[in-house]
Amino acid sequence: MAAQNSNQTRGEFGNIIFREIHKNAWLKKVNVSNLKKKREKLWVVFCVHDDTDAFLEMYADNKIAVLHKPDWFVYLNDVQHVSPTICPHEQEYEFVLTLKSEVIRLTAPTWEQMLDWVASLQAKLHELRILSPKDNVYSKLPEITRHHLFSTRDPNSPLPPPPTSQEEVLPGIEVQASSAGPRRAPTRLWNRSLSHNNATGEETSQLRRESTSEPEVFRFDNISSTVQQISAESSSNCHYECLFQGDPGPSNRQLERSSSTLQQPPIPYKTFREQQVLQLQKEMKHSGGVRLQLRKKDCISSIALVDAFDSVWICGWKQKEHPMLYNVLHIGDKVLNIAGISVKSAADAYRILESHYCGLYVDIVIKRIPHGQVFLIHRETEGQLLGIVQENNTAVIESVEGDSPAARQGLSAKTKTCDGLSLTNWVLTEINGRPLNLFFKKNQVRDRLNSVGRDISILVQPLDLIKQLKKELKSLRNYKEYILQ
Repeated sequence: MAAQNSNQTRGEFGNIIFREIHKNAWLKKVNVSNLKKKREKLWVVFCVHDDTDAFLEMYADNKIAVLHKPDWFVYLNDVQHVSPTICPHEQEYEFVLTLKSEVIRLTAPTWEQMLDWVASLQAKLHELRILSPKDNVYSKLPEITRHHLFSTRDPNSPLPPPPTSQEEVLPGIEVQASSAGPRRAPTRLWNRSLSHNNATGEETSQLRRESTSEPEVFRFDNISSTVQQISAESSSNCHYECLFQGDPGPSNRQLERSSSTLQQPPIPYKTFREQQVLQLQKEMKHSGGVRLQLRKKDCISSIALVDAFDSVWICGWKQKEHPMLYNVLHIGDKVLNIAGISVKSAADAYRILESHYCGLYVDIVIKRIPHGQVFLIHRETEGQLLGIVQENNTAVIESVEGDSPAARQGLSAKTKTCDGLSLTNWVLTEINGRPLNLFFKKNQVRDRLNSVGRDISILVQPLDLIKQLKKELKSLRNYKEYILQ
C-alpha cells in the first residue's frame, strides 16, 4: 500500500484479509495548527492489516469501531519516531508520532497509559521493520581523495628484513632448541602473556604441554599464580608479541593464525512467518516451561482458566479489553505456577492472582502448548490447495491428501489422545499465528487456509483436549467474552 496522507475518508482501506488490533483506548488529539483549540476526545485503535500495514484508526464513538469505518486514520508505515513527553503539562501526558509529512500529537489520561502506548507502538513497528531496531548503524566510509589520507611510507623504499629463524613458526607455537639433543616438537602456549621475571626453566615447562598430550582443564582459582610463573623466552624462539593477559576462555580467545581466517557461510534470510514458527517451536520444546511477566490488571477476570486432564489450561481471554495478551498467550497453554506457587486447579490460580502474593506484575510459568504441533507449509504456486480436508467445514482435520504440501511437511490426520491410550483427530487452533474461534464461526477456517501468500503456518492440537476445553469454557460466566476470533 502506498504512503497516504493522515486525513482520509471512509472506505479507502481496499481489500483486507485480516486485521489485528494491538491496542485501543480513549485519547485526545492535539490540533497542531491551533494549539488553543479544544482537544477532541477520540477512540483510538492501533491495528495492523495483513501483517504489513500499520494504522492508527480514530472514531468519535467506540461502538462503531467494529464496523471498521474510522472517521480519521493515520498510515504508520512511514513513521520515523514515536516519543513520549518528559515533563507533562497540566496533567496531560502527550506522546508524538513523527511522520515524513506531519506530526501526530496525542495525549493519554495517565503517565502509565502514555508509556504503555509508546511501548506498544515501538515494539510492533520494530517487529514490522518500520522503525529501525536499537542496533549500531554504520555510515558509509569516507571517500579517499588526493588531499586526504596521505601515505606515511615511501612505496619505493625497501621492505623490513624477514625474521632470522630458518623455519616458519605459527602464532601460538614456540620452538625450543637444545644443544644436547635433537630439536623438540613444537609446543603450544596456553597463555601467551610474557613476563620478564627470573622464573626457572622447570616452572616454565610446567605451564606448557606437548602437542601430543591431553590439555588440562582450566582452573580460575590459580590464574594469578599461573600468570606469575610464566618466564620470558628468548626473542629468537618467538616472533610474536603477547596479545592479552587474563581469562583464556571463548570471550578472550587467542589469535592463533596470522594468515587468512575461515569464512563463515552467510546466515540465510528468514521470513517473518518462519521466525514466528521457529520462536513458537523453541518455546514448545523448552522442558522447564516459559516464564511470562504480565500486569496484574491484565490477569484479573480477563483470562479463562479451566481444569482438564488434571491440569490448568488457558482457553481464551478478553481480546477487546486486553489485546496485548495475544502476544504472550495461546489456547492450550498449561499453567504450572503463578508467583512461584504451584497451581493445582483453576480456582487456586484465581485465588493466587487476587492475593497479596502478586504485585503490579505477576510471574506466570506455563508449558507452551504441550500437546500441539506447529507446521510451516509452503505452496509451490499461488492459490495451491494445502491438502487439508475439513470435517463439515469445521477446524477438525478429517484427512490429509497424499503428496500435498501439508503431507510433505509431516502433517497427519490422526494423533495420540492426551492420555496416550488411543488416537484422535487433529484440530486447527491457529492459522498464521492468529487464534481461531473454538466454536467454528462460519467459513473462518476455510478463508484463513486460503489466505494470500505462499507460506502459511498452522497450529494443531488433539480433538479430545479441545472438546474438554470448550466444555469447561462454556461453564464459565459470560464465557462468550473469552472467545477469540
